[in-house]
Amino acid sequence: MSSGSKEIVLIVEDAYGGEFFKRVLKRLNELGMLSRNVRLKRLSGRKNPIHVPYLCNSKLDRMILAASTSSPDTIIVVYDGDGPSTYHKRFNDAKSHIPKNIKTSVRVFLFEYEIEEWICRSLGITWDTKPSDELKRKIRYKKSLLPTYADKLDFDKLKRNCKSFRKFLEILEE
Repeated sequence: MSSGSKEIVLIVEDAYGGEFFKRVLKRLNELGMLSRNVRLKRLSGRKNPIHVPYLCNSKLDRMILAASTSSPDTIIVVYDGDGPSTYHKRFNDAKSHIPKNIKTSVRVFLFEYEIEEWICRSLGITWDTKPSDELKRKIRYKKSLLPTYADKLDFDKLKRNCKSFRKFLEILEE
């Protein structure tokens, strides 16, 4: 690792998730919330974060392999858990796409429900089935605005009240 920083590749399900996570990482680094600087590894010929929309898709296997050729410290695969009833199945599905012979550390990170749970937790909004539905009802949320909410997240509140955020920080610190 160069100068004590950690270089990662993010593979995200959400079309707007890439920019969202870029902004989250930037803020985490600027606020000194991580023990070392975590940055996105430069990839030749593709963007980082990489967008792979469907979990059960052979493209995910290929993207993990391709990302590993740039020798990042960690590849983090980010998908929605879609709630407690499907979380473990989706986690295992994502893990099944990690090539067996890969040398790079690959971590699977699932939101308990979906990416919008961080926004809800930051704003103190509760939900019944989907955080995004509740945001649409309460604040006229549009998916295309997702990246702008990264700048508004209350990291202290998330550390206290959001298991998925704590898990994400844990993966970044490994």
